[in-house]
Amino acid sequence: MSPPPWTLRGSGVIALYGPGGGRRPGALMLVRYASSPVGRYDEWLWLAPTRSPRGWRPGIRRIGVNSPASLEWGRRNWAIPKELTAFAWAPGSVELRDAGGALLARGRFGGMLGAALPCSLAGLPRSWRTLAQPGDRGWRWTTVQGEGRVRLARWQVEAAPGLPEVEGRVPWLVLGVPEFRLVFPCPESDLAAEQAPTGHP
Repeated sequence: MSPPPWTLRGSGVIALYGPGGGRRPGALMLVRYASSPVGRYDEWLWLAPTRSPRGWRPGIRRIGVNSPASLEWGRRNWAIPKELTAFAWAPGSVELRDAGGALLARGRFGGMLGAALPCSLAGLPRSWRTLAQPGDRGWRWTTVQGEGRVRLARWQVEAAPGLPEVEGRVPWLVLGVPEFRLVFPCPESDLAAEQAPTGHP
């Protein structure tokens, strides 16, 4: 059993994309969790503005993990739509494939620059760090807590046939996160709100 809250520690890369080419802004995250209630695992996700009954909030639109336990409990606890993904890591690069073996994306990262600066989600407005996720039994809102260290980094997509969100795009900003701690608490829910997102900003 792995109900919330969850405390997770790890490292990762965050690539922030602005609007352009008919596509909306968002963030691609690549994460390696060193510890969690379900053990070590890897994760990628696409985060984008989501219209919810409480207004615009960040929402996880797509996400893949290589842990069946993380998949099951992420869906159950927070309505996060996790799918299984195979991660092939090499020095400075990663390849992502879906459960059927099809290529999602291949990219290169590294070149972390400058000193790592302390960072805390507590400095952001609450609405900016509250995930809005539609589920089978209504919406769930999860206000994430976290802190870590960040520095400038590099990320380049070499191919992304399964991730049109980033195919052919250059990020505005890339941050390396050499270490972080996140807390996912029990979500707030609204069982009366059964509708899916109706649009994008």
